[in-house]
Amino acid sequence: MRITSAQMYNTLLTGVKQQQDILNQGNAQIASGTKFQTPDQAGIAYKTSLDIRHAQVGLQGDLDSITTADSRLANSMTMLNDMTNIMKRAQTVAVQMATASTSATERLSAAQEATQLLNQAFNDANQQWQGQSLFAGTATDKAAFVTDTLGNIVYNGNAQDRTIVTSDGQQVITNIRGDNPAFAAAFSALQDFKTALQNNDTAGVQNAVGALTSASDGVINMTSDVGARLNGVRLNKTAIQDRQLNLATQLNTNEAVDIPSVVARMQQSSIALQAAYSQINQIKSLTLTNFLR
Repeated sequence: MRITSAQMYNTLLTGVKQQQDILNQGNAQIASGTKFQTPDQAGIAYKTSLDIRHAQVGLQGDLDSITTADSRLANSMTMLNDMTNIMKRAQTVAVQMATASTSATERLSAAQEATQLLNQAFNDANQQWQGQSLFAGTATDKAAFVTDTLGNIVYNGNAQDRTIVTSDGQQVITNIRGDNPAFAAAFSALQDFKTALQNNDTAGVQNAVGALTSASDGVINMTSDVGARLNGVRLNKTAIQDRQLNLATQLNTNEAVDIPSVVARMQQSSIALQAAYSQINQIKSLTLTNFLR
């Protein structure tokens, strides 16, 4: 079978296009760092990447929620630690003021500090985070505590916890509510202590020592509960970050291009392309010579 110059020329042009496609694909892979840019270039591998990216989006949502929970609980812990310090200071003052030799003037002066401690505890319990009440349950637009007509500090939130649900269905409580009895005990002990000081009530001040100690223990226990939740949230956060790293590794394995291999293939293609161009020029020269004859 005779092969004409036209057939050889067309075959070489087809080869040129193939080599140009290899070079173009190689440049695109190097520029993007990925093996493929469109579904038709990869098929199953492209779908695998989509699945991995979908999982990454879900994990990022979980991480955002967990990070919010971490911050909320950490701020709650800070406020409760401050309340613990308040209760300890009140205990110290109560012990100092509990002796029978303490004068009314001394107790009246101590009552001013007791009032400040009570106000500080009230402010801590009404602390906001990102414009939302920390201890009011899901009633985040309300102050967690208010003063009633009798001057008593009462809970003003609701009985619903703030929770998050991760993509694997895990529910995490991210707050502690002000209706925890430890809050009421702390406020009651501080108020009674202040009143006893103002009235120069020796027995009342002596009773306040025990009440403040018990209330302080309650606040400490509540703080420990928050700490346990915070540790759980942070363990969850670490687990999510580990899963994110694993998915990133899978995605890199599925997509990442082997640059040295691509460069070697492009070099081979470039050599083949130059050879094809040389053959095309030879065919053109032969054809022209034949025409001149």
